[in-house]
Amino acid sequence: FNFRESQSFFLRILPSLCQLLFIGPYFVYICVWVSTLSPSYVCCVQEVLKCDLPMMFVSKNAGCQSICMLNFWQPKCCAGYYGRDCLVCPGGVEAPCSSHGKCDDGHLGNGTCKCDTGFQGVSCEHCSEGHYGPTCKACNCTEHGSCDEGLKGRGSCFCEPGWTGERCETQQGVTWNGGCAKGAKCVQKGEKVTCTCPKGHKGDGFTCQPIDPCASEDNGGCHEHATCTMTGPGKKMCTCKDNYIGDGVTCEVKELPINRCLQDNGLCHQDAKCTDLHFEDATLGVFHLRSDKGQYKWNYTAAQQACTAEGGTLATYTQLSYAQQGGLNMCSAGWLDEARVAYPTTYSNPNCGFGHVGIVDYGTRKNLSETWDTFCYRVKEVKCECKLGYIGDGYTCTGNLLQVLSSTPSFSNFLTQILNYSQNSASGKEFVKRLSNLTVQSTLFVPDNTGLSENQTLTQRDIEYHLSEGQALALSELKNGSRIRTRLGSLTVLGIADFLNPKTLTSRYINDRFVTDSDIVASNGIIHVLQGPLTAPPPRQALHAAHKAGMGVGVVLLVTLVVGVIFVGYHFYTHKTKPFQFHYFKDENEDEASHPDCSPNVCNPVYDAAPDPVEPSPTEDKHEVVNGGSYDLLQDS
Repeated sequence: FNFRESQSFFLRILPSLCQLLFIGPYFVYICVWVSTLSPSYVCCVQEVLKCDLPMMFVSKNAGCQSICMLNFWQPKCCAGYYGRDCLVCPGGVEAPCSSHGKCDDGHLGNGTCKCDTGFQGVSCEHCSEGHYGPTCKACNCTEHGSCDEGLKGRGSCFCEPGWTGERCETQQGVTWNGGCAKGAKCVQKGEKVTCTCPKGHKGDGFTCQPIDPCASEDNGGCHEHATCTMTGPGKKMCTCKDNYIGDGVTCEVKELPINRCLQDNGLCHQDAKCTDLHFEDATLGVFHLRSDKGQYKWNYTAAQQACTAEGGTLATYTQLSYAQQGGLNMCSAGWLDEARVAYPTTYSNPNCGFGHVGIVDYGTRKNLSETWDTFCYRVKEVKCECKLGYIGDGYTCTGNLLQVLSSTPSFSNFLTQILNYSQNSASGKEFVKRLSNLTVQSTLFVPDNTGLSENQTLTQRDIEYHLSEGQALALSELKNGSRIRTRLGSLTVLGIADFLNPKTLTSRYINDRFVTDSDIVASNGIIHVLQGPLTAPPPRQALHAAHKAGMGVGVVLLVTLVVGVIFVGYHFYTHKTKPFQFHYFKDENEDEASHPDCSPNVCNPVYDAAPDPVEPSPTEDKHEVVNGGSYDLLQDS
């Protein structure tokens, strides 16, 4: 048995065998009784009532009335099981009587299913005659038609000859279509009438049934992972199942696009941001092309050439399907790979594929001279961009000056000196900040480990002397004899010219340090490598009091001299700006007149004091310039 139920029966036993007697205000007896029905059942004392017997005398046969309970098991079957052995009802435990009837279950049941209306069978698994569909609806055909009945039936009515209508309710003339079925071709030769079923139907012509191509063993020609749907007599539609993609005739496992940036950062630098443009593209590399001459101007060969010119190839049907699911909607047919023509739609439009959503497929074209647009496919590249604070093409990214020092093993000794400097002083911390400052471009000269040993120590001034702030100077900008400013003084560039081309410098020295490598770019400057460290000039000594006094006197004299020069310049300028003066040449016979008076402040030294007369040379010019007075060229005539 599948289940047993405990039952309790209360029996009142009188008289009982009294084994104990208590004398008091009342006589109480605890009675025990053993049933004669079965030795396994025992009367259990549940309650003992008070005795109401006389107090003076009690007979042996008198006693109390006991209330006893009898326990035993009664067999019972679970729901859905029947009979002495509790067998399963027809239809199974999950759905007794196929959930379309009620089973006569229980220990005394016989397991018979009482089916609901429209159902029949041992387990109510079939439709009754004249019923169809999963719910076994009643057919609506007249007596002149037969119903497509059964669980898989559609309830269609197949009319007898001479009858027509949805329910076969209309009788036709005896001579109508020669008695052939509706839509059948009727041919009469003499008195003999021949009927031929229309395309997509089967039968003798007098009775024609639509052909369901999906009922064939090969799934109607659809792929094994596709669903075949009959769309009309002899017509079908193949649709790939979930997690598959294709045209239904060919289905392949649907693959999610892979973001190439998830693997090795898309081959970008570790300090670069990777963007997979192909993954970010909703159409996954598929794009539509149209001829400059207008719509539908390319044959198959021209379409291939157009895609090649764009760096792509003709898209396959599957690639177009992925693009359609990504949102590509184009109401314009185009060539695909393998001479196929189709176009994608993402919403219903009666003007595009009669409202079909998906791929409107024209199939493979036999005539390659037909002209259409084209759909191309091209894998987009991975875009690499250096992160903020870094510089480079994305595949190679360089940080600031301090980061370049940290990432270059040959600069480790100089970097150690800088870090020690920053830990020991506030100026060292500030120096490190200047190396990391992205707002200022700087030029840093770095001795490599071959020129700066581990046990060599640089002073704080020596370290500061290697940095020139304000401009990143490339090696080509370091001209021979030029000077580079630092906070502790200037650095001198010495260039060695090429013997064959003197205008070209073959090598350079910074102070007395040879430049071994150059133009190492950082996001905030540039680095040049030196053969050894630079030595900063000694700090300037403070001036003594006497020196300060002397300097004060020198400043006063300098100011006086500057004022004098300004005064002389002004006086000379005022004389030069006088009105135009005519000069004439004095004849040697004329009396020599005294020279014109000179200004008492500043005079032209050429005409100040007249020199002693000297006998003129026979070859000398006999004329000399004299002042002829002032004449205004703009005076009135």
